[in-house]
Amino acid sequence: MKYKAIILAAILGISTPAIIDIAIPNTAMAVQKFDYPAGEFSDKDWIVTLAFSNNSYSYYGENRKSNSNINLSGAVASGNKQRQVYTWNNNGMKYQVTWKPSDPKFIRVQVANPKGKVILNRVLKAVKN
Repeated sequence: MKYKAIILAAILGISTPAIIDIAIPNTAMAVQKFDYPAGEFSDKDWIVTLAFSNNSYSYYGENRKSNSNINLSGAVASGNKQRQVYTWNNNGMKYQVTWKPSDPKFIRVQVANPKGKVILNRVLKAVKN
């Protein structure tokens, strides 16, 4: 018998769901896995408001100094339950929020330009309502 072929088929059969889970981001699956941070987070220069509704996660960011803002929706969730990462893409710009449920009052916001250079990297604190 061809034991090597059977063993290889078994290994591939077991690993395929893991490969698919890594290769194909699934927002609906992330809804079940993660607790999305919500509310307003800020520092002296930036305000970011996060909300989850209608099966979509949204980001509203505002620069306090220039009054410029951006509104994005449809984040892709990644990471794990201990360190959750949400990413929005806007014309090549990548907006990313990292959140640790163990430290729920803080988020890290990073913005990278189309070449991948990080142009913003801030830790924001939850605003008390």
